[in-house]
Amino acid sequence: GYSLCAGVDTVIAVDTGDITLWSSLCLSLPQGARVLSSERLGTMGYSLCAGVAATLARPSPARTVVVAGDGGIQMTLVEMSTFVQHKRPGDALVVIVFDNSMLGRVAFGFVGSKGCELEGPDFVALAKAYGGDGVRVGDRKRQLEDGEVARGVATAMAATGLFVLHVMIDPELKADMAKFTDESIALMESG
Repeated sequence: GYSLCAGVDTVIAVDTGDITLWSSLCLSLPQGARVLSSERLGTMGYSLCAGVAATLARPSPARTVVVAGDGGIQMTLVEMSTFVQHKRPGDALVVIVFDNSMLGRVAFGFVGSKGCELEGPDFVALAKAYGGDGVRVGDRKRQLEDGEVARGVATAMAATGLFVLHVMIDPELKADMAKFTDESIALMESG
């Protein structure tokens, strides 16, 4: 497996969208791990802002891992600059971008949705433009090499400063949403 937590001091900020479902299905966290998420509000782009704040609000050196899709991260990606401007020695903001070139939850969740296709930037080049670093894992034109993901995660988790792990994923891969009925709000009859 891959560990995103370097002990319980690492905070993980999870974005909104298909990435929320994948994170809930796949993250294995140690007891006491702190996870930040925006539940029920659909605030795409939340994780990068939360990640910057979580890093800078804690004593240095602090590490936060942001888990986001390519759609959500593009809504607030300028906040990479905020982190770079305010980081302290030893601080780390690891941004993992799962790139399927689409707004997955919208495309998969709403019949007849339009405008869900994305043409995003090279997120590693963007991190470097902000003075950070990064690696790209995968390519839609070839199979992953043995150990490619493990090497990418290990490199990201060893980094300090801004580091982007740009993970290319299959656009057809979706996380099925579980059935949920909210019974916490009683409906009033108007009559």
